[in-house]
Amino acid sequence: MTGSIKKNQTSVSRLAIICWHENLFDEGLHIVLLVNQKDRKRSGKMMKKNFKKIGAIFVVTIGIILILVFIIGPIITRPIKELSPLAKEWQDSGEYIQWSSTIEENASFGEVNIFTIQKGNPENPAVLFIHGYPTMSFDFTEVMELLCDEYYVCAIDTIGYGLSDKPKDGYIYSLADDAKLIDHYISNILKLEELTLVTHDKGDSVGLSLLSLYKEQDIYTINQHIITNGNIYLPLANLTNFQKLLLNHTTGPIVTKYVNGTLIAEGLNEMAHTILESDEKVAAIASIIDHEDGGEVQYGTIQYLNQRSQYEMMWLENLRNSVVPTTLFWGTEDDIAPVAVPDYVWRSILSDRGTEASYYQLPNADHYLMNDNPMAFSMIIRQANGEEVDWESLPVEQRPIFVDENPGR
Repeated sequence: MTGSIKKNQTSVSRLAIICWHENLFDEGLHIVLLVNQKDRKRSGKMMKKNFKKIGAIFVVTIGIILILVFIIGPIITRPIKELSPLAKEWQDSGEYIQWSSTIEENASFGEVNIFTIQKGNPENPAVLFIHGYPTMSFDFTEVMELLCDEYYVCAIDTIGYGLSDKPKDGYIYSLADDAKLIDHYISNILKLEELTLVTHDKGDSVGLSLLSLYKEQDIYTINQHIITNGNIYLPLANLTNFQKLLLNHTTGPIVTKYVNGTLIAEGLNEMAHTILESDEKVAAIASIIDHEDGGEVQYGTIQYLNQRSQYEMMWLENLRNSVVPTTLFWGTEDDIAPVAVPDYVWRSILSDRGTEASYYQLPNADHYLMNDNPMAFSMIIRQANGEEVDWESLPVEQRPIFVDENPGR
């Protein structure tokens, strides 16, 4: 009995100790909870202050960006309002013709002014140059000077480029429309019976589109077709980030507002030439691009790449079925339209077609090979026209490299 009482007392004592410890734990937990609550309140207040600071910094940053984009941006990228002396000399050497777009949506714009330039004797063999994006006929100035004593050299700024009109407000720029303009220029303005067609970059696509019209007419004959650096097979092209931004339907309309001739001319000089152009020539190119606020049409004009993608296979078939002897002539240092492009077109289209073709590469020349090596460029044209050319007159590193030929059937 006594043992039972002791056991019970011991159990009660243990229970009391346990309860006491539990009370201490509860009190301690309560204290900890109170401390944690105070810390959380303190931390919450600090976080609110930090969030307010971050929010303020974010607002200020966005404000600065908006100021840069919408206020300072247009000032920095303001176009050149007057042609440089060299550009003005080029303009004074040419003349304007009028043209109405064949696209129904463009009817409200009426006639537009198209800049053209012709040098040499019209009785001599004619050579017509078609420029690329985003430049102009001025690209060929050195080559034209080298040829104009023996050839009648002609060039044109397609609508939206160079010294031609640059309509905005919904004007639709079209490669097929450009091809019709070229056809009109050859037939009705120059009134040529025969010519050599030399194309570059976007002009390559215009020339391939022209082949569709060419086979349906009998007014003129294209004796030779010389195709130079351009994205004539887009899957192998390397578009720049700038081109992608302009091409995009979301970013393009915004970016085009902050593009000017200086930005384009200096950028091309750095990335698309192996031999830098003179400051005088860069200034001329910049002022010609800025003619009629040309930066603002860049989003519209670069859409030619989407048209190129849409009609690429049809135009390559035009080339395959063409009866015009063709020369591929390519600057090897081009990263935008690398040699993989002409390699593919040669293998797939030109190497075994029925009409003769040849393929040359120009070492140490970039996208604007006519500027990097105008002498070699002019000599390729002479050779295509049946002249004997002395390639050994050029330094070895400037001589074209013969790749392959197809004698035709």
